[in-house]
Amino acid sequence: MKEALRALSVLLPTGYMLAAFLHGMAFGGPGAPRVDGLRRAALRTTLLVHLAYFLLRARALGHFPVSDVWSTVSAVALCAAALYSIIARRSAGAGTGGVVLGFVFLLQLISSAFGPAEIVPRTGGMGPFQILHVATSVLAAAALVLSGVHGILYLVLFRQMRERRFGPVFAHLPDLDVLARMTRSAALAGFVFLTVGVNVGIAMAHSQNSPGFRYAAPEVLFSILLWIHFGVIAFSRYIQGFSARRASFAAAGGLIALLLSLVLILFPGHSFHSGL
Repeated sequence: MKEALRALSVLLPTGYMLAAFLHGMAFGGPGAPRVDGLRRAALRTTLLVHLAYFLLRARALGHFPVSDVWSTVSAVALCAAALYSIIARRSAGAGTGGVVLGFVFLLQLISSAFGPAEIVPRTGGMGPFQILHVATSVLAAAALVLSGVHGILYLVLFRQMRERRFGPVFAHLPDLDVLARMTRSAALAGFVFLTVGVNVGIAMAHSQNSPGFRYAAPEVLFSILLWIHFGVIAFSRYIQGFSARRASFAAAGGLIALLLSLVLILFPGHSFHSGL
């Protein structure tokens, strides 16, 4: 089983890199090969392999497989890719796949490169509320990654239109309305998941008297501010003066804040989470 986990850990970044490359070929212009079926197959196969990796990891650990910083990063990559595949199937968002999956590839590459070589089974495992906290937080992070990436793509397309540059990026990205809708919809999903994740985490910290927990702690304060930030983006079309462009700037900034938040929350020794 350990050998299988190592092999899958190496295979996953390669699979996401291939999927990103095939999706990115859309920007090659009219001369680019038609690979629609191949790129869908590459993404679906990689998602299945990633799911198999976590099932094997759960069996090896004897409990919920997302249990450390690197498995969390990998889980965010899996959820972001899965959410993108749903978006691409239900909307005109397939043109963003090269960028989204490129980001997913980087996340999985970091996880595979720095994750522990050996998996040591632990006793005790996680309780149901801790699993709910981790799962909803991972889903929130994945949704907010999608919101930030689509916000950045909105700004790129907006600038190209303003400068009247109508090249492959303009031709193959969804229009501004679709990108704005994807940015806000992903922010809404992240806001909902983060609402559950943050509140469950705070409730657990209170019930377990977690040492070091306080609302002014950087990871708690950052999570609450991030929740407010993406809530504003999610409902920005109802806020007077908060245009899609401003929402996209906010989503791009929120992506940077999210990455900083993950660093604060997940690294042992710098967070009260290490005591949970």
